[in-house]
Amino acid sequence: MVVEPVLILEQVINGLLVGAFYIVLSLGLSLIFSLGGVVNLAHGAFYAVGAYLAVELERRLGFFGAVVLSPIGVALIGIVIERRRADYPAS
Repeated sequence: MVVEPVLILEQVINGLLVGAFYIVLSLGLSLIFSLGGVVNLAHGAFYAVGAYLAVELERRLGFFGAVVLSPIGVALIGIVIERRRADYPAS
């Protein structure tokens, strides 16, 4: 079995691009969480709710409808939860 140099070059470039994507993703999350000063499991829960909401909206409204309305929906859910949390004083 002969491996062509073009295939090796394509795989190296593919690996570098995937690595660059992971770097950009991790730097973005690091920036968001370090500026907020608080990291807890609720961040991941809101990401999951946003992803689920995007999938459901994409079925009904198409891709661009989901891209526009999913962050708005998650923001509204976050506002409601934050307001409800403010009703209970810290112990």
